[in-house]
Amino acid sequence: MSRALNEIRPSLPAHWYYDDEHYQRELAAVWYRDWVCVGHRSELRRDGDYLVAKIGAQSVIITQAPDGKIRAWHNTCRHRGSLLCKESRGRFRNGRIVCPYHTWTYSTDGKLLATPGRLDADDFNHDDYSLFGVHVAGWKGFIFVNLSDTPKESLDTFLGAEKLYLANWPIESMHSVHREVITVNCNWKLFWENYSECYHCPRLHPELCKVMPVYREAVFDDADLPGWKPRFEGDRGFGRVADGASTWTMDGKTASPDLKGLSEEEREIGVVFSSVNGSMYVVGHPDYVRSVRIVPQGPEQIELVVDWMLPEDFGEVSDDLIEHITGLAKLVIRQDGEACELNQQGLKSPRFEQGVLVPQEYPLWDFHEWLRQRLNDL
Repeated sequence: MSRALNEIRPSLPAHWYYDDEHYQRELAAVWYRDWVCVGHRSELRRDGDYLVAKIGAQSVIITQAPDGKIRAWHNTCRHRGSLLCKESRGRFRNGRIVCPYHTWTYSTDGKLLATPGRLDADDFNHDDYSLFGVHVAGWKGFIFVNLSDTPKESLDTFLGAEKLYLANWPIESMHSVHREVITVNCNWKLFWENYSECYHCPRLHPELCKVMPVYREAVFDDADLPGWKPRFEGDRGFGRVADGASTWTMDGKTASPDLKGLSEEEREIGVVFSSVNGSMYVVGHPDYVRSVRIVPQGPEQIELVVDWMLPEDFGEVSDDLIEHITGLAKLVIRQDGEACELNQQGLKSPRFEQGVLVPQEYPLWDFHEWLRQRLNDL
């Protein structure tokens, strides 16, 4: 059944997309309180491997400890606050995190081990100066952190039904075979809103519309079309690939075996989305998985981290295969990025104070209500 709006509704105030003071409020209400994906388990293969993630103005170290568990720490030394890690990824030698300023040394479990050159003091206790911990949890191999001292909900609760949609995809045993890091000059909300509607698809994405026919109707799902009826119990009316197509590539064809464990319906649909509000979405296809993370760089700039994933045991991955599975999505992301940048510029017109949402933009209304509630909870 369609969830389309039956009336025109207002969008968010224009200044919410470029005002720095409001941007800081959103960092506090969303990015510093909610679970945010910072990478995938396959990026930390050995004890001591680490990633550094930037979330707003905060920097977090994510590492694999000797017990095999993932730990996360604020990227700040307990001595006088120096940054501990300058690089975005690497490996701690001998399992030691060493401050580049005064050489205070920590274990990957966060414990202060040594303070070389420090004059002794009777009241100094190493146990009082462990690294500041950050809550960390996982889903399908993806690593999430939460900067709140006391998260209001578990990652499982936060993900809700979205965690179920890709249950059959073996993402935990997959790894990235290609990554694109793309800067887009727009507010983080604009890119999420663009992702959440297909009203723009017929004009912006003719290539994608060939693979996904329902997108030509300016909607995402068959269920949004007038007169749609479920074909079977549990049919949610997702859009599906065109006849003769099987996945999202420029020709709709797959060049690799289907992933193990998928149902016949999932292979037939050819695409399933799972969304983590505002910050990430994961797209499952019969032959590969794509993840897109949105990383705010300021009120008017984001960084997109896009990974294409294949099974760990896939074997040799050729350049031709990479180009085949990435070509369509790279084109779509470029098209979306250009549109979002135009949107960002147009919002600054002194005459534009607030826009409107048309019926098929109901996911944007849901997102806006979600954001308003987060801001009200501050």
